[in-house]
Amino acid sequence: MSANLAGDVTMRYVDLHPQAPGDGVPVLLLHGFGTDFGMNWRAAGWAQALETAGRRVIGPDLRGHGTSDKPTDSALYLPEHFVADLLAMLDESGVDKVDVVGYSMGSRLAWELASTAPERVRRVVLGGFGTKNAFAGTDLSDPGSGDTPFDTVYRTVAALPGNDAAALAACARGQAARPFEAEPPLTGIPLMVVSGARDALAEGAAELAERCGGTHVEIPGRDHANAVSSRAFRQAVLDFLAG
Repeated sequence: MSANLAGDVTMRYVDLHPQAPGDGVPVLLLHGFGTDFGMNWRAAGWAQALETAGRRVIGPDLRGHGTSDKPTDSALYLPEHFVADLLAMLDESGVDKVDVVGYSMGSRLAWELASTAPERVRRVVLGGFGTKNAFAGTDLSDPGSGDTPFDTVYRTVAALPGNDAAALAACARGQAARPFEAEPPLTGIPLMVVSGARDALAEGAAELAERCGGTHVEIPGRDHANAVSSRAFRQAVLDFLAG
């Protein structure tokens, strides 16, 4: 993996070039909370599908995750720090513009990237994401101790091999310190929102798409944990990015 340093935090990433590249801009894949590029995207077939479509794939392990540094200071997980990581990575890779596909936390960061640097984003896909506050009702001084949807997610990912529970708790607190705001809406960039029909954390996905003049795709029978592996999800995104 390659690496870039923003401040004192190193973020590692993969940069995959297809053997027969097409004309599309690179695709930036942003994983969800508690996973990494390999778990969220490669294992679910996304890298292979995009390679087959002739697209270059850039996939970071976001700070606090995977092979990247895992600080335990919540101030280092404010959304603007993630955006700085991503912009530094794109500059280092010589990439002017990308299509961005996010999932869960990665969708929040895709929104922040497109809002902060719209000139760097051609199209954006928000998966597993809506207008609902993902941390609602969660005691972030002790995440995982309750029974909210986020508590369930936290308990699951904190137990995964290689994850640092303290870093993940700090990440959650940092994200929650800047609550997501759907206003002003993201306009001027084609947008698609994709959510599983049973995904409690993506409540408001259709409303978010409508506010931004985008499209919403619902994946039947899927929840937050398994929507990203849906073939229907991948195909909808491939069709959208080909536009």
